[in-house]
Parts: sequence; C-alpha cells; structure tokens
Amino acid sequence: MKRKYFLLLSTLCLCSVLIAQELVFQDKNGIIRWKRNKQEVVLFGANYCLPSACDYRAAGYVGGDRKVMIQEDLEHFKRMGWQGLRICFWGDWENSDTEGNLIDNDHLDLMDFLIAEATKRDIYMLFSPIVTYDSQFPEMNDNSNTGYAKTYPKSTLIHDEKAIRCEENYMANILNHVNRYTGKCIKDEPNILFVELINEPTQFPDDIPGMVKYINRMCKTIRNTGCKKLTYYNISQDFSVAPAIRQSQVDGASYGWYPQGLNNGYTFTDNGLHFVDRYEEIRDIALFLL
Repeated sequence: MKRKYFLLLSTLCLCSVLIAQELVFQDKNGIIRWKRNKQEVVLFGANYCLPSACDYRAAGYVGGDRKVMIQEDLEHFKRMGWQGLRICFWGDWENSDTEGNLIDNDHLDLMDFLIAEATKRDIYMLFSPIVTYDSQFPEMNDNSNTGYAKTYPKSTLIHDEKAIRCEENYMANILNHVNRYTGKCIKDEPNILFVELINEPTQFPDDIPGMVKYINRMCKTIRNTGCKKLTYYNISQDFSVAPAIRQSQVDGASYGWYPQGLNNGYTFTDNGLHFVDRYEEIRDIALFLL
C-alpha cells in the first residue's frame, strides 16, 4: 500500500508536503524530497484568494488596482520568508456555466497573473479550484454567479451524477486553460505543486464506497488531462472519512484550519504564530495510517 501524507493548510501554516513530480520525488519511506538537493520539502505560507469572491470585492471597495495588490502581497510573502501559497479559486461559482464549461473573465485573468507572479518569486502553490461555498459570502447581496455550484448544493457534489459530470468538465477545462502570462497550461505550471480535488466537501463517513468512487473519478479526470501534479482530498469537516482516502487513488489529504477563527470582526495585533504551535486533531493516529 502506498503511503499517503497530509498537508495542513491554514491562515499561517508550517507543513511538509507532497510536490509534483517535475520538481521532487518520493523516497522509499514516503518522504517527499526536492530533486535538486534531495532535501525534504518543508514550506511555510498562507491561503490566498484575491482573484475571486470576497477578497476580490474588498479590493474593489477600496479602489485598489488588484494586480498591483497581488504584487505587493507577494513581495510581503517573500520578505517574511514564505514559500507556500494555496490558491483558493471560486471558479465553480464565478468562472463556469451550469454545465461546468470554463468562462474567461477578470477573475480568471487575475488567477493567471497571480500564478505568474508567484512563480517569478519562487513561491510554490497548491491549486484548489472547487471551493463549494457561495462566492457572495458574506455580503450575499448579488445574484450574478453563473457557475454550476449555483445549481448543485455542496451536499450533492459527491453523489449527484449531473453534479459530478459538471465538476469533471470544469476541472478538465481549468487544468487545460492556458495562462495568458506564462503561456503554459495550468496543469503544466511548474510551481503549482499539487491539486486539491475539492475544498471542505460535505463528508459521508457512512458511505465510504461512494466517497471512494467520487474521489477516484476526480483523480481520473485530472490524470486524463495529462496533469502529473499530486492530488489531495480535503478531510476537513470529519476525520472519520480517512478510510475513503486510504482506499482511493488520491495521493494524500489536506486540512483547512482557522487557528485564529474566521471573520472575528476585529484585527489581531499580537503575534499569531503561537496559535499554530500545536494542533491535536492533526496528530490523530488515523491520519498517519494512510
């Protein structure tokens, strides 16, 4: 049985990660190492989503030039020594139609730009293109979303055949999309190290076979594009679905964690690093039996 490893993703995170074959290899003990120097891969970084949803709108509220803001943010990343970036992209809401066909608009343009700018700065990325949560959160005052996620609720995405076909179509389309700033398909961007199948899905621990079937279909879709990035399934919401990940073809699992909470309504002024010093849930032995 191949060994599978977990990626911890949070507002601030320290993680040892699986990386795409182009840049790293997995040794006989399951440790992911850089090909260039054989060292274990350890990255520090953050979730980032300015190209879409509430972050996109917030930039507009202050009249910001979004591309300049992306460049400034990435410069701060480098200044702080961050090497990792999780691209959380609401394409399932804002960049697809009801059948999962990709729609080119400002959100996609900014995603391309972000990938290109991160690559220039030697920042490595996890690409998460299916978010599941309504991109209009938290304002919920706009009904302009066009994507298939508007038709298929989060709870249906694992079992509804029509929803799955939309997800497959969208995933294939976005991985084959050519980045206008690099000339490369998203699936071939060297600094995108892995692909997350779906963000914080509704979990079904009572239907492990059904989850395995879904995960394998999405993995097959990704592989059929020619994408060689390692794949992750998000285990957030319920750790008891670990057996589905173990039995599936996915390469590992990811986990979303908000160590300082979400939408507290005020600014933290202290050092946030002590919030990520230890997290007992991620030490659950079940996670290391994959």
